[in-house]
Amino acid sequence: MSINTTLDTSIDLPTKFRNAGLRLTKQRCLIAKHLFSGGHRHLDAAMLFAELLADGKHLSLATTYNALRDFEQHNLIRRIAVSTDKVWYDTDIGDHRHFYVPAENRIMDCPDQKLSLAKFADPPEGYEVTSIDVVVHLAPQNKS
Repeated sequence: MSINTTLDTSIDLPTKFRNAGLRLTKQRCLIAKHLFSGGHRHLDAAMLFAELLADGKHLSLATTYNALRDFEQHNLIRRIAVSTDKVWYDTDIGDHRHFYVPAENRIMDCPDQKLSLAKFADPPEGYEVTSIDVVVHLAPQNKS
């Protein structure tokens, strides 16, 4: 079971950003308030950008991508690469696994945490394993 490490928006954003070592700009503040107001979420940059536009926030797509990259680099969100051209972001940065359904363009938490890696390869000398990301790709079953 993962510990929910979603950014709590009741905490002062300037303090949270300062603790993460990230400057809180007007754009980052708008994006962070919107991103974290929904609790634990999975979304990609285009989805977040569309939500911001629908909410009347006029930011560029590039600004949205840059903010997500900055949030990820400062451990405020988690980046989940499901393919070479598809990246999702998760507001819960705790250790947990995911199901990905490409046909539905959807990612979700894997509720059963029984997956274990009994023996993971030793890293090369001078390196250590810092995390292991597991994404289980799914497809709808054929109902014949």
